[in-house]
Amino acid sequence: MKILLICLAIFCILSTMIPFLVSKKWWIRAFDFPHLQISVLNTFTLFSFLFFANFNNVPDICILVLLFFALVYQLVIIYPYTPIARKQITNTSIKNSLASIRVFSANVLQDNRDFDQFLRVFKKANPDIAILLETNSWWQKKLSVLKEDYPHTVEHPLENYYGIILLSKFKLDHMEVKFLVDDEIPSIHGKVQLRNGMWVTIYCLHPMPPSPTENEKSLNRDAELLIVAKEIKKEDYPVIVLGDLNDVAWSHTTRMFQRISQLLDPRIGRGFYNTFHVNYPIFRWPLDHLFVSDDFKLAELRRLENIGSDHFPMFAELCHGCDTQENTNPDIATKEDKTEAKETIKEGLEENGKSPD
Repeated sequence: MKILLICLAIFCILSTMIPFLVSKKWWIRAFDFPHLQISVLNTFTLFSFLFFANFNNVPDICILVLLFFALVYQLVIIYPYTPIARKQITNTSIKNSLASIRVFSANVLQDNRDFDQFLRVFKKANPDIAILLETNSWWQKKLSVLKEDYPHTVEHPLENYYGIILLSKFKLDHMEVKFLVDDEIPSIHGKVQLRNGMWVTIYCLHPMPPSPTENEKSLNRDAELLIVAKEIKKEDYPVIVLGDLNDVAWSHTTRMFQRISQLLDPRIGRGFYNTFHVNYPIFRWPLDHLFVSDDFKLAELRRLENIGSDHFPMFAELCHGCDTQENTNPDIATKEDKTEAKETIKEGLEENGKSPD
């Protein structure tokens, strides 16, 4: 039993240390994801090892000390995404106002054919705008039944699992489908007008994940997120970013994205809202994101029911300029953040045959 606990302890310690490596390789960046799972395993291993440790044995003491500090670090990472932490976006009781917008984001899974289940969940949520990812021509045809309620659309279906469709009840303007890093990975950028006439800039993203089957490095994903972060920093309008970012909220890149863009994460102070993988509850991460500028307050945030995909949809209702209670802004980007972002963007663009601006 002690040998097993030592092996678990070594795994917990190494899995805590590996994300500190400055590398974009997929197998290293994969350790950004399971902080919650590692925390649970670390806690079990630490308390179990207390019963078997020889407190006169230096290696045993070292293992206990390292396990303790590894657990503290893991808990520090996940603490902001627990209900006991301070909320980054404050609540508002104002709903369905002229300044409100209801947003829906779902990776529908290109091969998913359970459209009736999707439609039931979608209509129940009744969003004002929706971003649907992994949409191909089959999904485009099926979604045509929503055109009457959602007359404003941007459609770029693809058969490579990166198709993207935006549905909106609200007027859209200056909408563009862009290929920021990879010519096969689209994103949607533009403006949506609230009922009170206010224009809001929206970014709908689905960068490629680091994985052995798709991309051996996280470079493309990281570069795309940081390009958008730098664009947002120049933005004069309120901003909403949503989509499947193929990254977790607490990763180095996502936190740097927040520091540069100064956008807020509604999950902070509320919960993880893990959206992937639907079929494996033990191995779920918050991959589907919503970030907003400081001028929004949150009326509602929900992870919705299964739609037949490997992702759960996310829904939120936001209110622009509601209430006077102040939000909590992210830390300001450091000089090191800006340098790293510049280098990551340059490397990502050059690897894809594009010239940095």
